[in-house]
Amino acid sequence: MAESTRIESVDNPKVKDAVRLRDRRSRRKTGRFLVEGAREISRALEAGHRPITVFVEPRLVSASDDGARALDLCRPTDARVFELSPRAWAKVALREDRDGLVAVFPIPKAALDDLALGSAPLVLAVIDVEKPGNLGGVLRSADAFGVSALVAEGGTDIWNPNVVRASLGSLFTVPLATAPAGELLPWMRSAGLRLVAASPDGETRPEDVPLDGPVAIVVGSEERGLDASVLDAADVRVRIPMRGSVDSLNVSVSAGVLLYEAVRQRSSR
Repeated sequence: MAESTRIESVDNPKVKDAVRLRDRRSRRKTGRFLVEGAREISRALEAGHRPITVFVEPRLVSASDDGARALDLCRPTDARVFELSPRAWAKVALREDRDGLVAVFPIPKAALDDLALGSAPLVLAVIDVEKPGNLGGVLRSADAFGVSALVAEGGTDIWNPNVVRASLGSLFTVPLATAPAGELLPWMRSAGLRLVAASPDGETRPEDVPLDGPVAIVVGSEERGLDASVLDAADVRVRIPMRGSVDSLNVSVSAGVLLYEAVRQRSSR
């Protein structure tokens, strides 16, 4: 890692370039995305990703053991390091109270055909989830229950810095792929996956659905759920029973419930 360069001004081009990466169009144009926080950066590095640029707020890093360790992990890379003034840091960081690190990484290739699923995969398919916090929560559930892969179509950009943050870095620990509109359903079929669609109107409870073997649990948009074309193509529509007054759950909660049941069945058999 090269010696660090000090940046004082919020109008510095490097600061402006980093801020632009909050925008999806800029991420697509540059092929780069932001990762904020020591835990998230450490998990990216441990997964083999290498930063292009590292922004440091020295006062915050010196007060954080995790920040100092993450910065040490960055040192063997070729990343350029910029120490930011408090004002410049406030411009770059989404949360000023973090551990003083924001890094720019190249967006990795995440194609469906590059996934290695194995003989009896448990896949979580996410279609048109719009809220970054929800997608980050879904990634955490995928990591917690050890899915074979998470595949996503439509909705929020998986490289959104708010998704990275909400995932607590599990974006880098879960095998994942993104699909252009209309390609995910044919791919799941060609992969021999049994499609289990989550729907409030489903006819079957999770415990009554065989979830061993090659299975894709499919969850959809927070507001609209899954499109009719996906529901019609599903092998089974599953409903999570609820006893209260609400008729639906947060998509990350629904994914967690269904994945827990799948892992329970697979462990018992």
